[in-house]
Amino acid sequence: MSRMRPRLLLAAGLLASAGAVTAAPATIDVGARERMTEYLVDMFPIHRIFAQLMEKDPQALEAELDGKQIACFNQQVARPAFVARKRRAVDAYADEVPDEFQAALKLLDEGAGDAMKELGGFSIDNALSGDGHGFDPSGMAPDRLVSFMTFAYGSPYRRLRELSGYGEFTGQDEDQPSASDLQLTALASEISDACGIPPKFFE
Repeated sequence: MSRMRPRLLLAAGLLASAGAVTAAPATIDVGARERMTEYLVDMFPIHRIFAQLMEKDPQALEAELDGKQIACFNQQVARPAFVARKRRAVDAYADEVPDEFQAALKLLDEGAGDAMKELGGFSIDNALSGDGHGFDPSGMAPDRLVSFMTFAYGSPYRRLRELSGYGEFTGQDEDQPSASDLQLTALASEISDACGIPPKFFE
């Protein structure tokens, strides 16, 4: 029996090691991170709102900002800069909860990504034009509608909704800023800091 004990302890140790290996979190590759980033950028392209602000009244803009600030602003609201910001958030998501990340990316690949791009494009166009029409998802193809509803209301996708800028579709406190408002405020703050533009410019 005394000879068996070391062998049993060794076997137990090996099993524990094997268990630790199989339970290790998944590693998210670069391609998946890039794909998630592109989805999030196109699902709610809020940088277009700031870009429109730059184009709306150039003369008024020049009265408030100098040439260096305007050039910096243009660079900050260009798509590459917005992609870089989203990528930082995506990397944090992938590293913190890789299994949830993979499930979210699968949902987007299966149709939710295209459905939300459609909604995002409509929402931004609506905001820029001042049109009060709402988005009607009932015209979507059945499979895309299912993906949209899963994204909008599925409990495993709260973090994804937050990152996208949509936040929760139900139960939002009207006295609290929405996820989109928070992202707009955060982007304005980043631009203000990077370009030396007074925060009141964005009010």
